[in-house]
Amino acid sequence: MAETETNIDYLNDELLLTEDAKPKAERTPIIDRAAEVLARIYEFVEEYEREPISEQGRDVRERMLANELAGLRASRAELAGLEAIDERRLVFASTVELDPVGDPLLADGVDIFDVADELKPIAKPDYVADRQTCEDFERFEPHFDRIRKEVEAGTRKPQPFRQERVDLGEFFVLKGQLVHVADVRDEKRPSGKNDARLRVIFDNGTESDLLMSSLVRRLYEDKEARRIGTVEAGPLFAGAPTGNVYVLRSYSERPETNGLLKVGTTAGSVKDRIARAESQSTFLFAPVEIVETYEFFGHSAKEAEDRIHRALRAYHVELRVVGPDGRSFAATEWFKASPEIVAAAISEALA
Repeated sequence: MAETETNIDYLNDELLLTEDAKPKAERTPIIDRAAEVLARIYEFVEEYEREPISEQGRDVRERMLANELAGLRASRAELAGLEAIDERRLVFASTVELDPVGDPLLADGVDIFDVADELKPIAKPDYVADRQTCEDFERFEPHFDRIRKEVEAGTRKPQPFRQERVDLGEFFVLKGQLVHVADVRDEKRPSGKNDARLRVIFDNGTESDLLMSSLVRRLYEDKEARRIGTVEAGPLFAGAPTGNVYVLRSYSERPETNGLLKVGTTAGSVKDRIARAESQSTFLFAPVEIVETYEFFGHSAKEAEDRIHRALRAYHVELRVVGPDGRSFAATEWFKASPEIVAAAISEALA
């Protein structure tokens, strides 16, 4: 009996299996996507007998592939499962040094030793856009794949950038990187000029909330930048949340804020949106408390916000706040209403 209980199954002993017979680890979805990217790069290398290069004068396809290769190299630590299929050692034997702050949107090509004759004071912005991981990148990735395939097949013809603004849904190639405008939110800037805060998705799985003017400027500065066009959301977004409504209460010590709620929207995380509340005029330069959040579907953040603010128009309160530098700002998204009234307005506006 004891012999039966301690019996060893030699047929399943890994030490006795050949290389071909050993069980192979399952590939994760991220490795599968990386393998598809690597396959496209290999096709280019086989065709031209060299790696793709991202520089002025190269075609759009090559610059996008070069950017994807750089992305794979930068993510080697998370892509160990890709090493087995990287036969040319393009990713895992690379000696390329990656600049961790080499953001193509922030690089301006100015020599640090070029000093202007006269240094003029520059106004310090109250908010700076940062790059961060796009948590819902799986919603956008099929569009990026479709754009690449259509560009490679010649069914889409990238055009030089000659616009004064960018629109919701547009795709661009900027310094070899594919860029998508996923959301547009209008704001009144401190300068008094109309501008918009964008949600910009990059094909390496990151995003930023750049100002439209900043993106337009970068597109004009890159002589090789291209406009690819607009992709309709289609069934990909059906049933998927497209943003969040936030209801906030301010911790400002100003007495006129008592009983007021701020109601706004964001295409991303509410916590990310309010992370710098103390430095932003829209939050009265003070910390805020989240009272409630709601997901919405099928609307851009701007459209959802416009609908909700129209429904709450009777409760709107106009505030002005003075910043640390002495400038005065309008804070326009505050309402003298209870959470229940706000909830009803949101439900009615986004029905």
